[in-house]
Amino acid sequence: MEIFLKILAGVAIAGLSSLFTVYLSLAKFRTEKWWEKKADAYSNLVGVIHDAKAFAEENLEAEHKQLELTPEEDKVLREYSKKTELKIYRAMDAGSFYLSDEAIACLKLYKKECSEAGRDNNWLGYLAEDLKATDKCLKSMIRIAKNDLQI
Repeated sequence: MEIFLKILAGVAIAGLSSLFTVYLSLAKFRTEKWWEKKADAYSNLVGVIHDAKAFAEENLEAEHKQLELTPEEDKVLREYSKKTELKIYRAMDAGSFYLSDEAIACLKLYKKECSEAGRDNNWLGYLAEDLKATDKCLKSMIRIAKNDLQI
């Protein structure tokens, strides 16, 4: 009987140890997967914000070189700009699942600054203010992402 109790105690300890190990492994797996999703969300968002600079950069470069964009180039840039804008709005809505409150606030400030750009109806002023707001948001988002992901 004594041997049976020792075996039973050993099996019980082994079973509890196994359950505890599985629980810890699953918790670690969930944490790592969550981190990966957040990292992907931030990475995609930083890429989209970078892409948002294209419209102002291309137009400012053309102005600097005293060139005029062709209607086709202008159309492509405007469509590209609209797509990036929609991706940023999407990130503000759906991204709140992965992004920090600070990241969402940064995007809201960016959209506000972009909508206020060029209020004086000056084309070059609009482009410069839009590019400044985009650069500011990009730098802030990189800082926020590093902080949130603890890297």
